[in-house]
Order: sequence, then C-alpha cells, then structure tokens
Amino acid sequence: MRGCAEMGRNVLVVSTVEHEEPILRTVVGNADRIRVVVPVVKQGLLDWLANDERAFAHAAEVAEETAEELSADDVEAAAGEANVALAIRDALASFPADEVVVAIRPGDRDALAERLDPGNGTARSIDSVPLRFVVIPDPVD
Repeated sequence: MRGCAEMGRNVLVVSTVEHEEPILRTVVGNADRIRVVVPVVKQGLLDWLANDERAFAHAAEVAEETAEELSADDVEAAAGEANVALAIRDALASFPADEVVVAIRPGDRDALAERLDPGNGTARSIDSVPLRFVVIPDPVD
C-alpha cells in the first residue's frame, strides 16, 4: 500500500532541467527510496534518426548525476520518454512512488500541468499519486 509508514517514503523525481540537485535535495531530503527519471529531449524526425542514442545517453547521464547528488539509502536513475506524462506513468509501473516531484524551469509549469492533466491544467496528482512541481531558477550567465 502506498504511503504506509513502515515501508518508507518513495519519491519519483522527474527532471526536465539540469543542475537542480541542491533544490531537489531539500525537497526529497528524507525519502527512503528515490527514482530519478530524465525525459529524453524531444527532437525532430531527422535529429531523432541521427541522434537518438546520443540523446538517450545524455538523459541517462543527467539522471545518474542527479541521483548521485540526492541522499537516500536507495537511489535509481534512468532516461525516460520525451513525453513527461508517459515518463511518469512508465516509472510508476515499476516504482511504487508516494509522491512525484517534477523539476521545471520558470514558465514551464502551466504548459506541463496542462499536458499532464488536459482537463484544467492544475494537475495535483497523476495516477492517484500526489504531484508536486519544483521550479528551478534559470541559470545565471
């Protein structure tokens, strides 16, 4: 059963940005198990044909780097579908998350919430798992 105290807290982190570890560490700080999923960047058809493996490898690398920075007893990392909703649902199929944390840049929340919940764009859960957006500030050049 999800959310049972004896089982510990499982957090699925889906990150659409790089270099967000300090903020995410604060958000998931007391999680017992964490799975980090980084969606593969969307590409055009020609880019996909030429660079699919490279994009997947980059997403997997970013997921590994993020997972290494998060402190938990059990941390997994993987690349996921470019479609964030599919990436979340795929991960939930094999990871019993108590919460989904989505790391995004400012301005991306409304569009992403609309894709996750086309009904009204105010997604607060996905497949009955609580959903939280964490806004990561844009990097300073």
